[in-house]
Amino acid sequence: MTALKSANKELKGMMKTVKIQDIDNLQDEMMDMMDMSNEIQETLGRSYNVPDDIDEDELMGELDALEADMGTEADGVPSYLQPDKEEPDLDAELSLPTAPSGNATAAAGRANAQVEDELGFPAVPRASVRS
Repeated sequence: MTALKSANKELKGMMKTVKIQDIDNLQDEMMDMMDMSNEIQETLGRSYNVPDDIDEDELMGELDALEADMGTEADGVPSYLQPDKEEPDLDAELSLPTAPSGNATAAAGRANAQVEDELGFPAVPRASVRS
């Protein structure tokens, strides 16, 4: 009996230090966290109109067909980036002259031929020094 009385006394002393408002606040916070967790789970578990009866063999067949398509392209370059085989050579069709190479020389017989420096620019005339 004395043990029950001492336990009752201890329990009453502990109940005076416990604040019911703190327990209620803690319960409210836990409920809010549970609601947020449920919202996250619902968001992650959404179905985006993906049929449930997806045939994996059919998908693998489509993937194999795509890989075969890629294998037929030369050098791994997609077909839309490859040149047309039927496209004519435009340079030959227009019969354009070839681009010049090297330094251009003054045409023979030009009256206003100028002296050029080592870079191909017109040479600057030297001023005479007067003494």
